[in-house]
Amino acid sequence: MSKRTFNTKEDFINQFRRYIDKCKEQKELPNIAGFCVYCDINRDTFYAQENYYSDTYKKVNDILEDATINCKDINETFKIFYMKNKFGYKDKQENINIETNYEQYLKKVERR
Repeated sequence: MSKRTFNTKEDFINQFRRYIDKCKEQKELPNIAGFCVYCDINRDTFYAQENYYSDTYKKVNDILEDATINCKDINETFKIFYMKNKFGYKDKQENINIETNYEQYLKKVERR
């Protein structure tokens, strides 16, 4: 098992916020690999922090997601791809029941 890298949960989140600020200054997309390099740790050590600071670990991932959504320095297509793969975003799809005819479907949609 990987070790506890940060002395406190505050140290963990503050270090991550400094990393996010660095990314903004350098117009880079923040990511887990970049944070690991920034802290001189490996991914396993980063993921192990969830065992020590569960809520803070979740906040760090929320900060990362927010920073990605609001990053203006990356291609929008890449951003969509990254959000789907890293954060589980999906395109909304509507399926039409084949037993419903098209006119019934349109009436149903218009009622929404």
